[in-house]
Amino acid sequence: MIRHLSVFLATFVVGALVTLGARAARYQPHAAASAAAVGGGDYAAMVSNPLAPAVATSGSSTSSEPAGAPAPAVTPTASAAATAAAHDHSGHGAAPASAAPTADPKQPVNTRCAICGMPVDPTIPTATYQGKTIGFGCRMCPPKFKADPDRYGPLYLKNEVVKR
Repeated sequence: MIRHLSVFLATFVVGALVTLGARAARYQPHAAASAAAVGGGDYAAMVSNPLAPAVATSGSSTSSEPAGAPAPAVTPTASAAATAAAHDHSGHGAAPASAAPTADPKQPVNTRCAICGMPVDPTIPTATYQGKTIGFGCRMCPPKFKADPDRYGPLYLKNEVVKR
């Protein structure tokens, strides 16, 4: 019995050491993440945010900024400019900048279901709470909401999930 146990432990330790050595040999930390943290490196933004201030490509500020405004701290790198040039967005039907976004009355005010925490499913019928449209994440949630709207309604309006 002792022999079997010692063979098992020896095999386990050897396997763990081999696995540890293999993982250490293959480990390659993401170099751009540490460089981007200090403001340099080959970092290109993954998400375009239309509300973010425009980044000046030359040293001057854009025409939408007031005179004398400081230039943004973020400057695009060569790879970011190449990435932007490679993606042609002319086919997208962008709304005119002067048009203010209007809220669709049938569009739910929440993006997450307050009961189950799932993203709102547009195929599930909505409900109304205090004149606002509420969306649900699954078919089990509308009956729960109808049973106790005062418990779940404020959470839907804040786009929060019930804490259990």
